[in-house]
Amino acid sequence: MIDKKTVEDLYVKKDTLSTRINIHEKYSVNKYGWNNWIFDQYIIKENYKIIEFGCGNGNFWKNKLDKLPHGVKITLSDFSPLMVEKAKENLFKMKNIDIQLIDIQNVPFSDKSFDIVIANHMLYHVPDFDKALTEVRRILKSEGAFYTTTIGKNNLNQLEIIYRIFENICRFNYSGNLSFILENGKEKLEKHFQNIVQRKYSDHLEVTEVDDLMDYIVSYNNIPKEIYQEIYKNIVKEIERYGVMKISKDSGMFICT
Repeated sequence: MIDKKTVEDLYVKKDTLSTRINIHEKYSVNKYGWNNWIFDQYIIKENYKIIEFGCGNGNFWKNKLDKLPHGVKITLSDFSPLMVEKAKENLFKMKNIDIQLIDIQNVPFSDKSFDIVIANHMLYHVPDFDKALTEVRRILKSEGAFYTTTIGKNNLNQLEIIYRIFENICRFNYSGNLSFILENGKEKLEKHFQNIVQRKYSDHLEVTEVDDLMDYIVSYNNIPKEIYQEIYKNIVKEIERYGVMKISKDSGMFICT
């Protein structure tokens, strides 16, 4: 699990999320888009009440609200005050959206309050997974659905190969070391839900600009200058040799009822 200090550095003290989102938007081969794919998975009906935990800057919903059925109300939440403020800035004109600072481990809503609960790419940050899922199950209506996305152990595999070269002198965050991934997610979720479906998203990155990729890498790794230069050289060689650096993406969703 990523430690608390790292999470604070990623989301509370500064906005590193935007850097990671931008590289996916710029270099992903699947042009339909991750956010569009996620939205397609949701079954939303009139007058549904939805809550999302870990909403980040809220940009996901910016172009989706006009596609929602009549009467839908959404609560967006994040544990980071910085992310909550950014979400409010991005969505300040949007109706039927409430944005709050909430910890998924201690949710201030009554039992069976929501038709849909969402937690995308965030459960691996939560210190007490089972406590969080107990809260999700509590606030979800009996016939409701919980949607959660995460990554698999092969996500960004080409970057991790480079990281391994320097792991004796620098600490890196590896996808496979996260507490909640595609490979173990169903087992963890089965403690709280009877029916679980996994769906995977097909995509990869083809990066052409070294600086963009380095910005991405340092957005979630604390890398000394000398190691930075060595990683930079490795990526330059790859792009010079092939014209692009292809990087695998291993992402998907669990739908729980």
